[in-house]
Amino acid sequence: MSTDPALIEKREELKRRLAAGEYKTLVDIFLEWCDRSIRKVTRRSKPLPIWLIIVFLVFIINLIVFAEDYVEGDITAVANLLRLEYRFVIPLMIWITAIATIAFVILNLYVHKLFSLWHDVVLDAMKSLVSLREFEGWLEQVSNWRFHFLLMVVTGSLAFTFTVIPISYELGSFAGFGFAFASIILNVFAGSFVYQIILVGFLAAKLRRYDLELFPLDPASSELVHDISTAFNSVIYFIGIIAALLTLPSAFSKLLPSFNIFLALSYWPAIITIFILTQASLSIAVQRAKRNTLKEVQTKIERLRASKSFGSPKIMDTISKLMDYHDRVKATRESALDIKAYFSLINSLILPLLAFVLGNLELVLKLFGITP
Repeated sequence: MSTDPALIEKREELKRRLAAGEYKTLVDIFLEWCDRSIRKVTRRSKPLPIWLIIVFLVFIINLIVFAEDYVEGDITAVANLLRLEYRFVIPLMIWITAIATIAFVILNLYVHKLFSLWHDVVLDAMKSLVSLREFEGWLEQVSNWRFHFLLMVVTGSLAFTFTVIPISYELGSFAGFGFAFASIILNVFAGSFVYQIILVGFLAAKLRRYDLELFPLDPASSELVHDISTAFNSVIYFIGIIAALLTLPSAFSKLLPSFNIFLALSYWPAIITIFILTQASLSIAVQRAKRNTLKEVQTKIERLRASKSFGSPKIMDTISKLMDYHDRVKATRESALDIKAYFSLINSLILPLLAFVLGNLELVLKLFGITP
């Protein structure tokens, strides 16, 4: 490990700030506000578990939507326009808001898991001040709650442009405050989800510029490479699960199959992009570590070859061993890709498609000439 005072100081500073929780996302701020509000009403002193906050949010959102629908009946009118059976409206709305809220909250927890991984493992493996500052810049992006909030406002406003206004036009009147509220909230949560996925992708891309201390004999098999790959694969898998859970109810809702298949495939770019960025960046880190090791061995061989004792049995034996070491390192993998990484990617891509197939089984069977 480097003994550069500036490097050590910056590393310890980042560790301290991460441990103190100084880097907070907008979702953190929002959840803390929810926790304080609920505890104030219920007069509870201890912080609430995250699952209880999720239940509370889903309950409040659906209470507002269906209370307004009970008075105005706008959700019923929208359901009729979209050819949804009313018996599906309530469970479908609860399902979608629940999954959207879970995605909104849990992805934020994954971001904090990346915080912990860097705090516990990765920062110690960073060998340059530039690498530490790159990560510090990413942390500042994550905790830029003003930009995060602006994006959520923009995505929320898009609900009017692409959902409320077209539906109102088809109905011949305003779609109603309940439907508008549900559309805005879901778009706000979606905007936050997309923003954090983009940030995860940025971190994966920045990995290629990190100068990491890896196992010199076989960098690709380093525990650090495995830990980073596993962390990002977990995010990919989570996106695939959320995609499947959101695709399944939309398929059963009798909406257009073309819309369902678009929804199922719309998550693929995020999954594939994060996977490619992660594996490409890790491969570059592995190749850099491998080149450094080979360069060190070559330098030692050149030094021995230029020595006055070159040709003696001892020197020749040392050179032979160094050449063997050089060949062993050269023959190692230059990529972190393994069967588990491919398996994780394939599963993440298949999950939303599987949900579409289950929701449109009759249509799929007809495509293959099978009469259900």
